[in-house]
Amino acid sequence: MLNINIWNIAFTVINLLVLYIFMKHFLIGPVRKILDERKQMIERDLDDAKNTRTEAEQMKASYEVSMGKAEEEASRIIESAKSRAGDEYNRIIAQAREDAAKKMEDADKTIALEREKAMNDLKVSVAGLAMSAAAKLLSEQSGPENDRNLYNRFLAESGDRND
Repeated sequence: MLNINIWNIAFTVINLLVLYIFMKHFLIGPVRKILDERKQMIERDLDDAKNTRTEAEQMKASYEVSMGKAEEEASRIIESAKSRAGDEYNRIIAQAREDAAKKMEDADKTIALEREKAMNDLKVSVAGLAMSAAAKLLSEQSGPENDRNLYNRFLAESGDRND
């Protein structure tokens, strides 16, 4: 049967208490210290990760704002360049039209002057021929034979002057 001895129970309890104190002092204490240090390290790493994540989110938001501003600035610059290019195009077209109109006006004036000069030269030439014909008529006697000769000479001389 089972033999229960008080001394055995007491010795076993004392052994268990000594083992517990020994284990607590040499095993559980250092292990608990290591676990506490590890827990603190993990909490610190989690806090650092949370701070890093918050900082990254702030940087991302700042980056997105900067990119939005950069895109707006780029759009504004492009629109400004388009506007300036349109203004420059309109100025160049207006200048070209003005230059063309001035050249046409100058050409019209030159043509009018040349026409007037040609008309004056023609008037002088016709007046000279008329004077010479009148002088010849007055110097010669009139008659059908003389008139025909005078007419033929007039045509011959006027043809020579035009060439």
